[in-house]
Amino acid sequence: MQRSRQWFFAQAVSSIRHGIGSRLAFELARRFKRWTAPRRKSAETPLQGFALTVRPAPCLAIEDAVGCRAQVLSGQAWITAEGSPLDMIADAGTTVALEPGVRFNVSAFRDVATVLIAAPRDLQDIGFSLHKRDGMDVLTVTSAGNRVSESLADGPAVIAAFARRCLAAA
Repeated sequence: MQRSRQWFFAQAVSSIRHGIGSRLAFELARRFKRWTAPRRKSAETPLQGFALTVRPAPCLAIEDAVGCRAQVLSGQAWITAEGSPLDMIADAGTTVALEPGVRFNVSAFRDVATVLIAAPRDLQDIGFSLHKRDGMDVLTVTSAGNRVSESLADGPAVIAAFARRCLAAA
């Protein structure tokens, strides 16, 4: 009995919905969905971001891999790139571009400041992770490409397990 590509795709999606799919099948389904999804203009793409309130001490470290923007929503924020001699005091309404791969430190200049870290609109799958490292709050921003390459590092093992399951079912 010959099975079509659509049947295998339907099986992969069904198993993913029920939580029993492999990472390889999930990745194939996600890529297929992205290829067949209609392209939207950047103005129609929803803004992805992470808003937080910072105090003067301790500061917030931002490790940005995608090139976000920091927009001060209220108060005054002190923004500096690690290793740079230039600091910036940004008032409410000011937007500062964050360079990808550079660690930025953000703190309130006076009492408190609310800052929105907004991802570029053309990127669709952005991950924000807020955690503590060495007693300091760290916001890590990654894109799907970075997470996929990390998750597929064990690719040969995933492919071998997938092949074993397919051969066992046949």
